[in-house]
Amino acid sequence: MLQRLTNNVLKSTSHRVVNPPPERRGRSRYSMPFFLHFRPDYLIETLPETVSAERSNLYPEPITAHDFLLQRLREIKLV
Repeated sequence: MLQRLTNNVLKSTSHRVVNPPPERRGRSRYSMPFFLHFRPDYLIETLPETVSAERSNLYPEPITAHDFLLQRLREIKLV
């Protein structure tokens, strides 16, 4: 959502888990993801200060946070 809000100025990263190398297997490890979500009715519109003559608006159509989440869940085949 932040990537869309900032016109790709702040890029999203994919979360992935990789098995450790053989010499580290069997040791405990921790993962602490942090997810932040706008209110479902929040309208995600590109911030005007991230649009310029050199950087066109990549997301001209606003979308609600709820619709964006559903779109992403469909893309990763969870819905």
